[in-house]
Amino acid sequence: MATGSRPGHIRAMKPETRGTLAIVGSSLGYGALAVLAKLAFEAGVRVLPLLAWRFVIGSTLVWAFVLLSGRSAPVGRRATGVVLLGALYAGNSFAFMVGLERIPASLASLVFFTYPAVTVVMARFGSGEPLTWRRVLCLGLATTGCALTVGRGMAGVDPLGVAWVLLGVLLISAFIVASHSVLSRVPPLGGTAVLLTTTAALLGLAALFVTGLGVPVEPRALLLLAALGIVSTAIPVTLFLLGIQWIGPGRAAILSTMEPIVTVSLATVVLDEILSPHQLAGGALILAGVIWLRLERAPPAAEPHAP
Repeated sequence: MATGSRPGHIRAMKPETRGTLAIVGSSLGYGALAVLAKLAFEAGVRVLPLLAWRFVIGSTLVWAFVLLSGRSAPVGRRATGVVLLGALYAGNSFAFMVGLERIPASLASLVFFTYPAVTVVMARFGSGEPLTWRRVLCLGLATTGCALTVGRGMAGVDPLGVAWVLLGVLLISAFIVASHSVLSRVPPLGGTAVLLTTTAALLGLAALFVTGLGVPVEPRALLLLAALGIVSTAIPVTLFLLGIQWIGPGRAAILSTMEPIVTVSLATVVLDEILSPHQLAGGALILAGVIWLRLERAPPAAEPHAP
């Protein structure tokens, strides 16, 4: 098949199919985030410089693609909404990384993955998505799983780290719901570029005044930062935001089922992290709630702007 025909085939896919593929792809990149960040911490990179360089690299790559492909970027009042989203995303990223620095990557991922259940509740009030009985029960499963994961396995775990991760849950849920209405009015890739640039600027300024932007110059630290910027930022953020436009914020969050599985698997192999039986049971409840919610029939999705 000629490579030039691929974009046409992508556009010919149903929104549900495109959205599913985009969210699965983003989940693989996001799933590696916690493990890559833990390795970067071990290499001597601090939280704020890590976040600043992660988003500088990510935004640079997205801008390069936008400019080379001739795509447009939002301007005026539409750009203002995207900038505000970038601020919200910066807050979420900072909260999660501070929590991740204090607790194991696998535990942080399982706690953070309660965000799909929180998102569907926020989507009920933010974008009018129905709060069905299935969604209420799945929220209960996810909440129970989170309580079991951190409540029965907290020996040696910093509770402040868990609190920071839960703050990240609230912020990312608000971001997902808000982004559905804001990004539906702008070119998705151009909007992503502006969003990531805002996030990079805010975290870069914070790093500059608090800790400085310097990072270790060893090859291992630099390679990890590059991987964070490319594999766990530029690619998954773009895919996730496109997925939101194709299938809506609630279902986009629900479809991210693979993310904690990827994180826990990588953390076991790379970081030698082993979850306790109670934590595994809690994680199973969280995933059960999300998967059950995934089986809910998708509402009709409106076509987004062309990327």
